[in-house]
Amino acid sequence: MTGLGTALRAETLAWRRSAVQRIATPLLVLLVPVAAVGLVALARSGAVVGAGAAKLAPYATGDAATTQLVAAGQVLSVAALLATGFAAAAAFAQPLADGRAGAYFGLATPRSTVALARCLVLLGWAAACAAGAVLLAVAASAVPSAGLGAEAWAAGGRALVAGLLAAGLALPFGAVATATRSPLATVGALIGVVAVTQMVVLVGGGAWFPYAVPSLWTGMGGPAAASAVGPVGLLLAAAAVPVGLAVVAWQWRRLTDV
Repeated sequence: MTGLGTALRAETLAWRRSAVQRIATPLLVLLVPVAAVGLVALARSGAVVGAGAAKLAPYATGDAATTQLVAAGQVLSVAALLATGFAAAAAFAQPLADGRAGAYFGLATPRSTVALARCLVLLGWAAACAAGAVLLAVAASAVPSAGLGAEAWAAGGRALVAGLLAAGLALPFGAVATATRSPLATVGALIGVVAVTQMVVLVGGGAWFPYAVPSLWTGMGGPAAASAVGPVGLLLAAAAVPVGLAVVAWQWRRLTDV
């Protein structure tokens, strides 16, 4: 535990100083509430017609605060996956790609412990960003509405859980980053999974495909698709965290400096 605590402190400091963190944090925290409010406002403005209006139709009716928080969950379910996936590419692949791998062999702390600490730091950062984004979305929805109803609070809670699930689903890309030692290859794999997710949803398997579950659960595919996501689908999505932790720790235990 002492070694893990030391690794957590070191990895936290390194991540705080990371350029990726400094760019991704404000983008993730601010993008979600801004996009949610903007989508609802645009849908209700009447300024969009044709195909665009049809796509925005779900945001054009109902309680504005609830709709904004539903939209926040939908945006966060995608943004958290992408942001945490990019973070994993930077945190795991870049040190191996630029030749710093040899330094890990001189540490008293086992490499698997370092990898575990790095994963936990990324998850903690992503969870904090998701919470901050949802809090801002709640505030942006509550002020003009003079408070939130039960449905709005439920939508906000679902948005937070969806963001956490999406962040956890990015953790296996730390394993991809370690295996390829390439940030670019890791990002390519992330984009490939997003594309595959779209195809799985099109053929009707999204409720069982972990990478589709958070966005479908928030209603991105419509009410019917959201209701099809059950406890099993949510558990499959959540399983990405322990699986990712175990695989990355195993990889780093067997890591070589070549």
